[in-house]
Amino acid sequence: MGRWKFKHWFAGYIALAVMVLVTSLWTFWGVRAMCYQGWWEVWYVRLLYLAPAIVCLGLTLIMLTRPRAGGWLIIVIGGAFTGWWWWQISVTDGLNLSNVLSMLPFSGLLVVAGVLSLVDGHYRQRLRSEGGRLPSKERLPRKLRYVLAIGFPLLVAVVALVLIPLTQFPEISNQQDGTEVYTDSDQFRNLCVQFVRTVAENHLDGQTTQYPTELGIEGNWELDITIYHQGEIKGAGGSKGKDEILSLTLEEATRNALEEAHPKFTKEDLEEVRFLITFYYPPHFFTQVDNLSQLIPRFEYDYSHSFCHDDLPFSFIEYDGEGKELVEGLVIIRSLDKQLMLQKIEQGKEFLFRAMHEGEHGFYKRYDTENDYFGSRLHTVYSASIIYTFLKIYDFDQDERILEGIPQWGDFLLSMQSKDEETYGAFHYSYYPSSGTKEGSFPVGTTALSIFTLLDLYERTDDSRYLESAKLGGDWLTTMQRPDGIMYAYKNQYSGGEWVYGENESLLYNGQVLSALSRLYIITGETRYYDAAERIAQHFSARVEKEGCFLGDDYRWANPISSAWVAMSLLDFYQINKEDYYRNIILKCSDDLLKRQAKDINHPLYRGSWYRAYSTSGNGWLAEVMMEMYRFCQEQNMDGCDKYKEAIVKVIRWVIQNTYSEENTFFLKEPEKAIGGIFWDYENKYVRTDSMCHALNAYVGMMDDWEDGTLLSFPEQPIGVILSQLRR
Repeated sequence: MGRWKFKHWFAGYIALAVMVLVTSLWTFWGVRAMCYQGWWEVWYVRLLYLAPAIVCLGLTLIMLTRPRAGGWLIIVIGGAFTGWWWWQISVTDGLNLSNVLSMLPFSGLLVVAGVLSLVDGHYRQRLRSEGGRLPSKERLPRKLRYVLAIGFPLLVAVVALVLIPLTQFPEISNQQDGTEVYTDSDQFRNLCVQFVRTVAENHLDGQTTQYPTELGIEGNWELDITIYHQGEIKGAGGSKGKDEILSLTLEEATRNALEEAHPKFTKEDLEEVRFLITFYYPPHFFTQVDNLSQLIPRFEYDYSHSFCHDDLPFSFIEYDGEGKELVEGLVIIRSLDKQLMLQKIEQGKEFLFRAMHEGEHGFYKRYDTENDYFGSRLHTVYSASIIYTFLKIYDFDQDERILEGIPQWGDFLLSMQSKDEETYGAFHYSYYPSSGTKEGSFPVGTTALSIFTLLDLYERTDDSRYLESAKLGGDWLTTMQRPDGIMYAYKNQYSGGEWVYGENESLLYNGQVLSALSRLYIITGETRYYDAAERIAQHFSARVEKEGCFLGDDYRWANPISSAWVAMSLLDFYQINKEDYYRNIILKCSDDLLKRQAKDINHPLYRGSWYRAYSTSGNGWLAEVMMEMYRFCQEQNMDGCDKYKEAIVKVIRWVIQNTYSEENTFFLKEPEKAIGGIFWDYENKYVRTDSMCHALNAYVGMMDDWEDGTLLSFPEQPIGVILSQLRR
């Protein structure tokens, strides 16, 4: 190539190099994210992590084909993405030079490549206008550009897929290196917390400490110790030791934590203290790019995090002289038996009693554990659900307090039904006890779930008020149905007096209405309820035939919670329409739900939960649905019913792991009030009463089906492997 041509095409070559670099960086990020962040996604969802790389590759090919058009496209997309990212950083972490520069290799360079491509396009157009053309002998370099654009990122992907597993810590067996004295991780944790407590007591008494031989393991240790006292952090201290004995490192960290504690901190206070011990793994291959990758936008849903175990510390919290495994601040449950479930039923029942307003006898929606606050209003739908759950619990344990509470609970529920002409029969969403006002919002789901409870109360008490109220609610629901069978989501009155209908489709609400109307028809035999239910059932079945069983709506992407409502409500409809067509849909969709349950034993935070179901409410609901499917399978005399039973026990373990207990309330000032409450997820520790209801319904509904002994257990990584990694 001549010097003149090389000089004028130099911009194009640099633009290509930049685009290949950016595409390769995004490729590496995408492959790593597929392996670590996307562990619980189905394979085709995990491919979305490669979307940025695919977009960059597409831009590169456009640039090579049409330099000017490609250049402008790259500038617009790269500039817009960089600007958006800077705005995101400014809102969260604050915009500074480090944050500004951190994104340039991944998107800012796109703007540079776009400008260079425009320059290249300019010279190419100038060459054509002068009658010049690329000599045939130079067509190979042009083809080579396409090979480089595609081949180099592809090579990065292949190499990353090979190297990423190899660069994880190897599985090291227990060798004669000091770690062989431990039979399991619990023994090691227990020794550590007992030693730390001894160090603390001796420190406050001014005495020296004897070092246990079991902790005489030499290594490069890095750890922190945090002191919790009555829900507050009283002190925190760390220690690093190179070729140091573990007991000495623990002692130094403990003393540092105590030095940070309040000067008036005494040995008497120590009796109520709980120690959190955190070991950190040494720098790993990927920690070299952590500072950059942590700033890259991740494709993740509301509550998903990266669960690469080489990034997570080895932590445990003291409880009753033992060390309890802790991951992301959550005490891990690795085994489940009937006794633990019985305990959670009793604790959960007591929590629901505490969630009642003493004067109004309605129930709250959520409990703020950090501030010991239930809120300012009572919710009809949560009150109805709690009463429904109490009735299930009564069938299980015959607690007389539940029978005694029914008249007042029932009166509260009846009082929330509207008698106004515009909304006659509908149920108000909530009530403010302080002002005595009812919210002018009428979701169809609130009325539908109230009907569930009213019908149950009627069948138990033979009180006609409950049946008449349920029928009024059903009559209102029939007026909220569109011609295509879909329900209006709500009818709300705004401050100006205007009534507004919710136009968006909610599978949740439609499923609740279908179930409520089906149950009403069973008791009353009135065809208007059947007709309205059939229209919803036909709409659901049409969507399943067209889209499959994994469904979403105008409020949510496709998710298992909405999909479960479709299957569950069709099961209710099947009780009044025994066509095999609906039976087959129910079985097909319940099987589809089973496939979406997370089963990776290396990730206890999510094992047993459902893909795209992040909360205890959603997973508790899925446990309840699986219970009903298990019963249906048995009624149909089908084989393979135990698959539902296995799914239930797995998700129950997960829910119990997200339930407040004496072990995991170390960060609360009033832990006794939270015991038995099921928090939303491991990040959001408030309690939702719908989570409680779904879980307790599943617990008591399945209790007679469990065998004695351990129902489920899964192993932790061998302590020898953990210590070999920690001590490096």
